[in-house]
Amino acid sequence: MIIKSVLTPLLFGLVGIFAFAPFSIEFLIFVSYIYLINELISHKKASFLRILFWGIGHWGLGMSWIIVSVYYYGETTIALSALIYILLIIILALVFTYPLILINKLLLNVEINNTFIKIFIISTLLLIGETSRYFLLNGVPWLIPGNIFIDTITQNIYPIFGVSSASFLFYLLCVSILTFKNRKTFYAILVLSFICVLPQYKSEEIEGNYLVTIIQPSSDPFLKYTEGYYETIENNLLELINESSIESQLIVLPEAELPYSIQQSRFNNFLQKSNVSEKILLGAWSVENNKLFNVIYNPNNNTLYKKIHLVPFGEYIPFISSLRGLIDFFDLPMSNVIHGQESQKNIEINNNITVATPICFDIAFPRTVRKMNQSSDFIINISNDTWFGSSIGPHHHLEIARIRSIENDKWTIRATNDGYSALISNKGTIVDFLGKGDAGIMEGYLNLRESRSFYNEYGYIFSYVIIFISLLMFLIVCFRSKKI
Repeated sequence: MIIKSVLTPLLFGLVGIFAFAPFSIEFLIFVSYIYLINELISHKKASFLRILFWGIGHWGLGMSWIIVSVYYYGETTIALSALIYILLIIILALVFTYPLILINKLLLNVEINNTFIKIFIISTLLLIGETSRYFLLNGVPWLIPGNIFIDTITQNIYPIFGVSSASFLFYLLCVSILTFKNRKTFYAILVLSFICVLPQYKSEEIEGNYLVTIIQPSSDPFLKYTEGYYETIENNLLELINESSIESQLIVLPEAELPYSIQQSRFNNFLQKSNVSEKILLGAWSVENNKLFNVIYNPNNNTLYKKIHLVPFGEYIPFISSLRGLIDFFDLPMSNVIHGQESQKNIEINNNITVATPICFDIAFPRTVRKMNQSSDFIINISNDTWFGSSIGPHHHLEIARIRSIENDKWTIRATNDGYSALISNKGTIVDFLGKGDAGIMEGYLNLRESRSFYNEYGYIFSYVIIFISLLMFLIVCFRSKKI
């Protein structure tokens, strides 16, 4: 009984994570979700316990990078770290898998006889459940099934209809595998699923004419906020900046590498020492009216962008503010940050070039990144994945940045404190990168692109139309069944 109710769903939830980077075994996400969807549609009443433990397995491994932060950087005991981690995963599993129970309850009240309509409606309900991740807990759009199609031929959907359309295709395939009983149809769907994950042909990228420098300092995060260590950070950054080419038109530093705000005299002193402040764009802290903001700052024209989407349990604590002060992790200088406003102007750099500047977790929100890129020449994504060590978190983050490049048909400069920094083409190709833990600079040419993809022009219009049609079908079916 325990195996059936707890261990089996836990295993199926967990195995799906191996479809994402760095493993990229795509078919495992089908195995994981087929089990989940079968629980939702094959029983009169889905087991809440099985659905919950699927979520615990899925989010437990998929968000395992959280425990790296809690244990290593919170400097607490293994026992307390494990307790905090388990609590966080249960919250995530409850919040993001409970909508699936609602799907089961809806299906219980309506009898759908047409197989195609049934597949369409169930797939749409799953898509709506996925969309909830963008809003609940202030948004945790992680482990999106459509992401697994990166580097496959299906990634060509991204610039047309966005990653949600890839998720919808995935749900259609999974539900169809479970629903169609005809053997020939079943095999046809399996073949189609296989075709969807075939590798994408990689065309050679055309080198641009805009030379950029990415700085990856890899300073010690344990010492970052200790007294006097700021001098080591500054000297390291200045040495790396001095290695950049004179021809470089832009030098990008990662997220909040300096342990003080832009309002402090130390910050201005650092810029003066660099001798190239007119070329620099960097992540920093900004304190305004006693409020702390995570920003990307252009010293040349004194403009900045404030991070909108904060990392749950890192930069803010959802629901459980009393955790602050319980362990050092929840009381770090970066753990009391304020959200930036939704509508902010893009930063302009030299020669009137406009850039979209999503900071760290912002890159996971396609609507936010799309809005930024309605008037941009390329994307700059600064991040600090130091807090997640050598876990799978930095791999996921890089994968998501690549998807945003494809969706918006823009090149991306990704500058992180200790990896993975990368230069990403508008096709999602990693042109060059710096490995995890490496310290150094990376230089490369990118293409400035004023053109916009269909997705960037019209957003998730495909998803909205699908949801509208599906809900209309659902209402008609409900009316005919006279069960509402």
